[in-house]
Amino acid sequence: MKNRTKSPASGRTVTRQQVVNLIVPFLLIFLSFLLSSVWIVMMGKNPVEAFAVLFKGAFGSSANLVGTIKKSVPIAFCTFAIIVSMKGNAFNIGAEGQFAFGAIGATLAGNLIQGLPSPLCIALCMLAGALFGMLFGLFPTIMHRSHGVDLLVIFLLMNNVAEYFLQYFVLDLFKSENALVPSSRPIQPAAELPYLLGPPYRMTIAILFVLVCAVVLSWFFNKTVAGYEMRAVGQNRDAAFYAGIPTGRYTSMALLISCALAGIGGSLEVLGNYHCLYTEISPGFGYDGIPIALLCDANPLLAVIGSISFGALRNGSLSLQAKMGLSSEIVSVIQGSLILVIASNYFIRYLLNRRKRG
Repeated sequence: MKNRTKSPASGRTVTRQQVVNLIVPFLLIFLSFLLSSVWIVMMGKNPVEAFAVLFKGAFGSSANLVGTIKKSVPIAFCTFAIIVSMKGNAFNIGAEGQFAFGAIGATLAGNLIQGLPSPLCIALCMLAGALFGMLFGLFPTIMHRSHGVDLLVIFLLMNNVAEYFLQYFVLDLFKSENALVPSSRPIQPAAELPYLLGPPYRMTIAILFVLVCAVVLSWFFNKTVAGYEMRAVGQNRDAAFYAGIPTGRYTSMALLISCALAGIGGSLEVLGNYHCLYTEISPGFGYDGIPIALLCDANPLLAVIGSISFGALRNGSLSLQAKMGLSSEIVSVIQGSLILVIASNYFIRYLLNRRKRG
């Protein structure tokens, strides 16, 4: 039998597994920061001071907090994309490329669609971003379903294709003649997201889309038949197949929805922040979503918190560079450390779940 304890407030029984599930994410984060501290010490800096500067740069003022939230929006949608693919027994490591293609779709729609009311124009631009992201993921999905091609390999290759296509689109096919830096033509003012907080913060309503998406995904996976069957496919594909669930259909559906979500993330970055397209529109948002999805155990609501945390890392890294002389790439070190300790997740759970012998 499982070890159980009783909660005095509610009288409900809490299993050891539930306690472990609560503890492990915090333990993994602690280990990743501990491992990162080793690298910071090797650079000749004080890790406690570095993390204090990082935290202050992310949350130390209203402007810093707004900057953190703005950076968390694209990370959140890439995380949602990976979560949905995991629920369907797949792993979408191509969110980076789908994000770029979604940004291209939104830029095209925002530039070419004219004469429509702003809400309708914004909706069509986001739809274009979702469709472009989905179309970019259609080929890998077909190859995986019909020929058994490994998704990790083909998605990584497609990310490179997206990068080169983005450069061609910005620097040649749809380039702006008047921009001071290489960029695409700007979108129409009607396609720009309205501000939730005006100047000097300039935070748009994009964060509201994140919250709505998290709630909708949580409702879908927990309250609908399709969501339950998709989760069943993700947890045990063979058992779901023998139970009569069309596993292949749900895997394909999960992958295409996943690609569309990453595309929406790219569209919001164009509509909300830049109003045009740059070759460096994503510094790796698609890859940021991977450790977050794993750390939150594919929970869309917890993914919002994880995305804000990673947004804080990206925003606070600028202060590290300015005040301590540490490269902003320290964020990649922290993320890499997190991925490393996540890889040991099952071993840590085994140690915590092991019963005492005697």
